[in-house]
Amino acid sequence: MSARAPRPFKARLLRALKWSPLALLVVAIVGWWAIHRFPRLASLLVDGARAVVGPKPIAWAEDQAYAVQDRVNRWRYKGAAPTTYWSAEPPPPAPPASALPAASASSSAAAPTPGFPPPSFSAPHPGVAAPTDGQWVAIVDPHKPDSPAPLYKTLVHPDPRRSFALVAVVAIDLSRVEVRSMPGFGEPASAALTRDKRPGLIPEGDFPRLLAAFNGGFQAVHGQWGMMVDGVTLLAPRPIGCTVARFKDGTMRVAVWKRMADAESEMAFFRQAPPCLVEGGVVNPAAHAEKNTGWGATVDGETIIRRSAFGLDREGKIAFYGMGDSLTAGTLASAMRAAGAEEVAQLDVNWAYPRFFLFDGAAEPRISALLAPVQNWKPDEYVRRAEFRDFFYLVARP
Repeated sequence: MSARAPRPFKARLLRALKWSPLALLVVAIVGWWAIHRFPRLASLLVDGARAVVGPKPIAWAEDQAYAVQDRVNRWRYKGAAPTTYWSAEPPPPAPPASALPAASASSSAAAPTPGFPPPSFSAPHPGVAAPTDGQWVAIVDPHKPDSPAPLYKTLVHPDPRRSFALVAVVAIDLSRVEVRSMPGFGEPASAALTRDKRPGLIPEGDFPRLLAAFNGGFQAVHGQWGMMVDGVTLLAPRPIGCTVARFKDGTMRVAVWKRMADAESEMAFFRQAPPCLVEGGVVNPAAHAEKNTGWGATVDGETIIRRSAFGLDREGKIAFYGMGDSLTAGTLASAMRAAGAEEVAQLDVNWAYPRFFLFDGAAEPRISALLAPVQNWKPDEYVRRAEFRDFFYLVARP
């Protein structure tokens, strides 16, 4: 009698994991530890496991691991002072736009948008707020250090139950800064561009004006949210997708796709996310609903995780990027709204993916500062070290 042929590894692993919640939980806890120590390796392992067992078991396992982390943090930080990303000493108030020096005819620096920086605001939950909450701090343009700052940052603690939950928000003056979008060399997965046409790097021509870079949206497997850059559609837009778009005339919009689909031919790029967190200045009620899965194809909507978002003010003149830790979709939305964003799209989530880096202004740019703690990054990321996932970057307008 002939010996039975051995089953392929994938089939054996699937059988071992499919009916074993305990095994999945162990994988999730190990993955949670690894992603905080070795984010790139952990991402590959999680994606590999997801390819074997499917997204739902991995989502369940991630939820359990993050739930354990949240319980530990709530015990650990009970009664503790609010967590911060930078000095808790309140900075001097940002000068109003009318008090800033106007650009002269011979100057290459444009005058700030009226109303920039945004006005300081009261902390939404004073009981968990740090002294810096709502106070805007200038981020100097390294190319023009004596000119009015084109970026400002602030902190928001949006969760009254968690003093360790916080969001760092960057305000971006769109009259002096241009937002650009770049696909990674692997994500979003698409046959529309070959590997040689998606290097995952900022073009060298943008180095002399490069200010910052930050993360894009979900992987294609998590919702197939659309993306188009320079006339090439990597993923088709979904009607319900909250869409970050820059038009060829330089203006930007954040809105559900069906509200801007007629203007697709006028767009320089668009990147989609799950349904908008904030629309018309109103936080989406579903963002606060328990067990809502609308803002994470791999995690439950109530999972307390690192999240990121992009938004615009009412006039579309000031953009806001936000990222933070121990957040639900609802608390992230509340923080962005408090800072002044009236239209908000959630971007990527989980520990390794939300990231905002500032560059040093050198001819060969290097990362010089982080918005919030991020692990395992290299100084030449985005400029010499290719990115697997899509991202946005900021350049000063000429």
